[in-house]
Amino acid sequence: MGKPRTMRASKDQNTQRILVLNAKGGCGKTTVATNLACQFANEGHDTALIDYDPQCSSTEWLEMRPSHLPAIHSISAHHNHRTTSVWHLRVPQGTTRIVVDTPARLADMSAVKLVREADTILIPVIASSIDIRAAIPFIEKLLKSPELRGSSKRIAVIGNRSRKNSKSYKSLVSFLQTHNIPFLTSLRATQNYVRAAEEGVGIQELALKSTQIDIEHWQSLARWIESGSAPASTPESASR
Repeated sequence: MGKPRTMRASKDQNTQRILVLNAKGGCGKTTVATNLACQFANEGHDTALIDYDPQCSSTEWLEMRPSHLPAIHSISAHHNHRTTSVWHLRVPQGTTRIVVDTPARLADMSAVKLVREADTILIPVIASSIDIRAAIPFIEKLLKSPELRGSSKRIAVIGNRSRKNSKSYKSLVSFLQTHNIPFLTSLRATQNYVRAAEEGVGIQELALKSTQIDIEHWQSLARWIESGSAPASTPESASR
């Protein structure tokens, strides 16, 4: 069998490019990137997952992925990001969903390239005072960047085990509301995400009753990305 035909990930009306970004480490970027790629693949989209992180967590996850599940094309980009725009790396012809996993403390110039070419930017924020305090100036800086200011790009925050009873959480919600930034679904504190990561699958593919709420959240998130419909949950319901 010959090698699959490839194309460059140029602007295309049918292609959605989703950037998972946060300068803070340990906030769940890889969890969001891998599960979102699974959601798209299971919906029938030709999906590529580009791993920009030198730790290669997304790449290693894909290497474990069972062959009978919907395919996700893997591109490890961290080794050549200084010379090649990640969006211009070759992906299989017909790819319609491109998800990019990024490292913590991404260099400003690399972040600029990625933000410039993204259609949607998702920012995972873990529910700790330190992480929430760090998220606000990060998002504020992002909103002021020339690549985002005045553009049609969409930006949203995904809570990670978010709880609404802390002062810092309320500050984040207030900030997001002021800037009209959606607060999308919160990832639950469940071992199912750990299990999925260890098996190279998405939480949608575990076929467990306990994942039903999570599956609904990922479905709603995908709808928001594609059509701008209502987010998976409000800040008040994100902790359920």
